[in-house]
Amino acid sequence: MFMQQDWLMRQIEIMTMAIAQLLFGKDSKEHGLKEELKQEQSAELKQKLDALFKEGRLGEAEDLLFFELDETDISMLAVAIDFYQQANTMSDDELNARGFTRSELWEGLGEVVERYGVLIPGFWDKS
Repeated sequence: MFMQQDWLMRQIEIMTMAIAQLLFGKDSKEHGLKEELKQEQSAELKQKLDALFKEGRLGEAEDLLFFELDETDISMLAVAIDFYQQANTMSDDELNARGFTRSELWEGLGEVVERYGVLIPGFWDKS
């Protein structure tokens, strides 16, 4: 189980970095997404998500993310990527304490990517 979770953690990390590089031409690991996150609407959402995250309300934060997600605003995708990167740094025990699993992070990231029409062959195959 540990190896599967470790593999999934790496997949989430790789995918968030790849999406940021493809869409924004930036290495998100080096905080290149900060410019995208400065947009007013996305900055407000980021603040709300950060507050919920700090309170340990990860499920509510993800629900808010999907409620507020605007597929016409690419800066909102930057917020989503940042959210999943941040959540992915948590240990499996921390995630479980918040009622979350790494698999749910992977699925949520996949749904965000699908909403924005970013298709990466071999990942999140629905067939």
